[in-house]
Amino acid sequence: MESRGGSITIDGIDISTISRQAIRSSLTSIPQEPFFLAGSIKYNLDYTGHISDEAMIEALVKVGIWSSISARGGLDADMEAMALSHGEQQLFSFACAMLRKSTILILDEATSSLDTATDAMVQRLIHEEFKDYTVIAVAHRLSNIMQSDKIAILDRGSLVAYDTPASLLAGCPEFKALHDSLT
Repeated sequence: MESRGGSITIDGIDISTISRQAIRSSLTSIPQEPFFLAGSIKYNLDYTGHISDEAMIEALVKVGIWSSISARGGLDADMEAMALSHGEQQLFSFACAMLRKSTILILDEATSSLDTATDAMVQRLIHEEFKDYTVIAVAHRLSNIMQSDKIAILDRGSLVAYDTPASLLAGCPEFKALHDSLT
C-alpha cells in the first residue's frame, strides 16, 4: 500500500526511499491463513532453487513435520496432495520463514486458530529460531506476547499505549484489565 502519512524506518532508513521489491525481500511474514503455490514441497520451501535439500529437511525437522512429509513422498511430493492440517500448514510456514535470510519476522495472527500443542511449538520456534530477529506480531492471545520487549495496544487503528509488558501492567488500565480478565 502507498503511505498516506507518517514514516517507517528500518535501521535508520525510511522505507519510502526503497523499492517495494527490496522491502518485500527483506521481510519475512507469516499470515493467519497460509498461502501455497502449485507445485512440490521443495518448490514451496524455496521457489528460487537456491536452498539445499538438507537445509529444507532440517527446517522441517525443527518444526516437527518432516516425518509426516517424508512418509507422504518427501520434498518432491505435490503440495496440494499433501493435504496438511491447518496446524501443519502454519508449521510449514515457519519452516519457510526459517529458510529466508531476513532479520524481521512479521506474524499476522499466525497462531490464532492453532491447538495448544501447536501453539506451544510455534512459541518455542519464535523464541529459539527467531531470537535474533525483530518480531512484529499481531496477536490476540495475551500469553503469546507477555515475553515481548514492547507491546503496542491499538484501538480501532489508533495507538493507545506502547511500552514493556511490565510497564503496561503498572500504568495502562486497559491492558491491566485485559490481563486480569484472562489470567
